[in-house]
Amino acid sequence: MAMSDAQIVTILDRTAAVADPILDILANSDPFDLKPRTHARAWDRIPTSVADAAATALQVSDWPGTAGWEALSRNERADWWVGRIGAVNTVAVAFPSMFGAWTKKVPIGAFLGAASQALMVLAVGREYGVVDRSDQIAMLGSVLFGRELAASDSTPVARQEFPQSGPALAKAVLKGMWDIATGLRSLTKALGARPQAPRVFGYLMWLPLIGGPAAYLGERVALCRAVAASKQWIVDHREAIDV
Repeated sequence: MAMSDAQIVTILDRTAAVADPILDILANSDPFDLKPRTHARAWDRIPTSVADAAATALQVSDWPGTAGWEALSRNERADWWVGRIGAVNTVAVAFPSMFGAWTKKVPIGAFLGAASQALMVLAVGREYGVVDRSDQIAMLGSVLFGRELAASDSTPVARQEFPQSGPALAKAVLKGMWDIATGLRSLTKALGARPQAPRVFGYLMWLPLIGGPAAYLGERVALCRAVAASKQWIVDHREAIDV
């Protein structure tokens, strides 16, 4: 049965409601108060403590909130999400394919791949000023499913609230990602595939051991396609979203 625009908007609205706070956690979390050290230290000195060494690692990776992040341009910040967080996500997406053909029967990678693409599309969009929920829904619909949606008349879903720290936070984030994945999987089956890798990677994923690396490379290609489409969407809608 065909899905109405209202049904699609509801699923994408829930996606953004969960993804936004997850991105906030990734960007703003600093439980050990390390980020201020990256602004205060002289980086030509050898770290003198465990905290200094940890702060140095954050600084070298240009993590949001560090001095290195502040020095990045808008384009570099958008690329950071894809290069750092997107790369880690893709490992999780690709890992089940290490075991070969049986993963086609239990398509965990397909679930997680959709969630990873949505998270990165929204992360890139935020760096370019796409923060209004209706704009986020429209971007997700266009980039991931080729569907032009008008979400301005819908009632936004409340942002997901997460625990502040500890195991409860990690558990809540994982559950949030799974909720995103299951919702987007239903859209993928109803509307057609999200951005995909070249077909050859799909064939290689059937092979044990080789399937993992092939899935990783394929998902990276697919993610880059989704991100490129999101950037083009932002350019095409620059005036409407005021970025």
